[in-house]
Amino acid sequence: MDKRDVEEFIEEMEEMGDVWQEEDVERVYGEYTLAEALADRKASIGIFGDIISKVLNR
Repeated sequence: MDKRDVEEFIEEMEEMGDVWQEEDVERVYGEYTLAEALADRKASIGIFGDIISKVLNR
């Protein structure tokens, strides 16, 4: 991703309450396209949310 993509990733994730720093985006998703990075992170958030829901509803 280029700098503009990193900034867009950060903005979109912040809207979901998922705060990222530029260095972290570059380290984790630097070789991804913006679309791939967003899809991967949103899927991870969904999985995490499902796990929390299951734990809380025991």
